[in-house]
Amino acid sequence: MGLYLEKIEENEKRIKKLKATIETSKAKLKKLLDENAHLSYLEIKAEYNCEGRELLEVLAREREQSAKLKKNGLTDSGIDATAKSVDEKDGDTDNSDDKFGQQMSFTDKQNPYED
Repeated sequence: MGLYLEKIEENEKRIKKLKATIETSKAKLKKLLDENAHLSYLEIKAEYNCEGRELLEVLAREREQSAKLKKNGLTDSGIDATAKSVDEKDGDTDNSDDKFGQQMSFTDKQNPYED
């Protein structure tokens, strides 16, 4: 019977050690989850260029608009496609500097001082 008691004591020590490891791991996990939540907030804050209550209001408006679009029969992919097409229209401006460089010119010549 002494053989079993020794094994039980050994197992209890291992159990105690494992429980301590689990508690330490839980604390590390909570810290990492909190850090990720904070980093996610910072990412969203940077994306929308606002913070606090203003950010909450922007997100609420966006959610309401999405709900209205879905109510009118648009799917998530349709909403995404609509947003992409609006972004593409905003980016269609021609900013080519091929002819005149970065300076505005009122003549057709590349060098307005040449004759």
